[in-house]
Amino acid sequence: MNDQRQVLVRAESRHVTVSDAHGGRETLTYPGVTLTRVIAGIPDEKIWLPMGERPSEVDDEALIEALRAAFLWRSGRP
Repeated sequence: MNDQRQVLVRAESRHVTVSDAHGGRETLTYPGVTLTRVIAGIPDEKIWLPMGERPSEVDDEALIEALRAAFLWRSGRP
């Protein structure tokens, strides 16, 4: 079963378009990391984590925990 499980790690930005006070639109870009769990070549679950220019310790810990959980999943552990 483990050979069918993969974890893909990809740097990926999110884009959000918002209206400003003058009726214009502005697009904001947030850099981050996407972790995708793949079973037998089919994406199963995806999580995106922000990765700012000056990440906090909380941001770092969230990324470490997400990576740990994904790699444990890859090895067949719950």
